[in-house]
Amino acid sequence: MGRFVLRRMLQAVFTILGVMIVTFLLFRVMAGDIAAAHLGERATGRTKAEWLHVHGYDRPQLLNVHGRLRITDLTEGPGSLLVLDVAEGNAADSLALLPGDDPAEARKVRLGRYVFGLDRNTPISRLTGGKAPSGQIRLKTADDRELLVDVKPGWTAGELMDGINDSPANAGKLVTADIAEPSVAGAFDSQFFDHLVKAVTFESRSLTDNRKLTAIIRTRGNHSLALTVPAMALGWLASMVISCAVAYYRDTWIDRVGVFLSVLGMCMPFLAFMILGQWLMFQIAPKHAFGLASRGDIYVPVAIMVIAGIGGSVRFYRTIILDEVNRDYVRTARAKGLPLPAILFKHVLKNCMLPILTNLILAIPFLIMGSLLVETYFGIPGLGDLMLSSINGRDEPVLSGLVFLSALIYTVGLLLTDLSYALFDPRIRLQ
Repeated sequence: MGRFVLRRMLQAVFTILGVMIVTFLLFRVMAGDIAAAHLGERATGRTKAEWLHVHGYDRPQLLNVHGRLRITDLTEGPGSLLVLDVAEGNAADSLALLPGDDPAEARKVRLGRYVFGLDRNTPISRLTGGKAPSGQIRLKTADDRELLVDVKPGWTAGELMDGINDSPANAGKLVTADIAEPSVAGAFDSQFFDHLVKAVTFESRSLTDNRKLTAIIRTRGNHSLALTVPAMALGWLASMVISCAVAYYRDTWIDRVGVFLSVLGMCMPFLAFMILGQWLMFQIAPKHAFGLASRGDIYVPVAIMVIAGIGGSVRFYRTIILDEVNRDYVRTARAKGLPLPAILFKHVLKNCMLPILTNLILAIPFLIMGSLLVETYFGIPGLGDLMLSSINGRDEPVLSGLVFLSALIYTVGLLLTDLSYALFDPRIRLQ
């Protein structure tokens, strides 16, 4: 069994890695300009570059083997190096030249974009993200001395650096421009590995309020569990009782009515149950129809989840029980005079536990992650509602963390399902 568990755990690692790769491609690579989604389309290039740098979205996507232009202040003074546009020009904004991250880097300004294969012959358009820079940039050193540099759209990176280094007012005494080369140690300083590490360690922070993901899960997870655990327990208990009853009275009007209601419940959309349930509550007790102002507000969505799911469960469990009832050992037990209720509840259910456990354990991820539709419709601030709001608000770190949590719980549930097979059926050997 130990080898089996290790093999399944290794498979789970690759499964979760695949999920995180797909999540990265969907939410970061294919999703478009995330800075514009949070700052607005009219935000300047430098403003977007600053936002992307603060949240780690300015780094290369897979491996950091890129270079960046770097301007270093050589003077001594109390201030910091500034790069500004002159008059109506847009050169500094197009280049997205950003100040250093901390006081120790206050005398350095770096290009806000990483450029693959950056060298002196790289067109300046790659440094500006395709924009055509124009005008002059003004470099203000730490000792308040200023340097004006012309920037032309057709320049290369080398010509831009020469324009700064060889300026008559500079001559290599005030500032120096060069290219920050990539390093082996920083190769994994990329968006993908940041996305993966933060998701696995739950160190992600919301882009909207900067709250840590673990704090958000602790706050919202309780509401999801308060909704889904009672719904699952009551739904499973009611489904088993009804399934056993209709199986016990098979081919009678009880069985036919039970099957008819089960199929009817399966055919009705889940949204119809929510609309009808909330409408009834607005007629009976409007204050309990939406939100969680009081503890009793959770009863209505729990009841709706139980009623909406009971049809499919009864149909599934009834089929399993009837298939088991037709086996030889049941006919032998009935021929010996053993009462059918004893056969049904003592022996048949025990032998039906494998598919029942499969159906039950695979529902565990949905217990923790909550119900997206129900939480959103009834105003329950759980994890399901959080996932939907994260999609709408482009809160990618929270969304990635929730996807990782779902994948982790799901793979653990699959492992528990396999282990439960060996526990309930001695004939099964896990190898």
